[in-house]
Amino acid sequence: MWANQYEIEKTFMGRLSHNGDLLDEINTFCIQNDIKTGWVSVIGAVKTVKLGYYKQTEKEYVFLNDICADKPFEIINCTGNISLKDGKPFAHLHIVVSDREGKCTGGHLMPGTIIFAGEFIIQKFKGNDLIRGADSETGLPLWVK
Repeated sequence: MWANQYEIEKTFMGRLSHNGDLLDEINTFCIQNDIKTGWVSVIGAVKTVKLGYYKQTEKEYVFLNDICADKPFEIINCTGNISLKDGKPFAHLHIVVSDREGKCTGGHLMPGTIIFAGEFIIQKFKGNDLIRGADSETGLPLWVK
């Protein structure tokens, strides 16, 4: 185990674009604001949700097709971190959504989750950049020292 220490350099609060792709909007904002290391929180609602799951034995992300749907959901919680992957800011987010009956489901946020309305808080951290690299044991792009 290892850890880095950070201080909050800036906190951004904003609104996401109607009909925007949630993951793309966060990544674009981070690129535009030079956020290389940070924390993300999102609330709101989506018109379409795309969730993923990491199959540990196959070492690959797969879409949760039985859960991904073109129907409205409330965002109960969407949080994650920002670090560098392939030299660019990369948001790694997990999301929990609820349907009209209040049933919740969640997973790894995948491209194709379309925003109805959303608000975000992003904290930009001051300190060493966190960089993602290939981890041979898990097959995941994890933080490296």
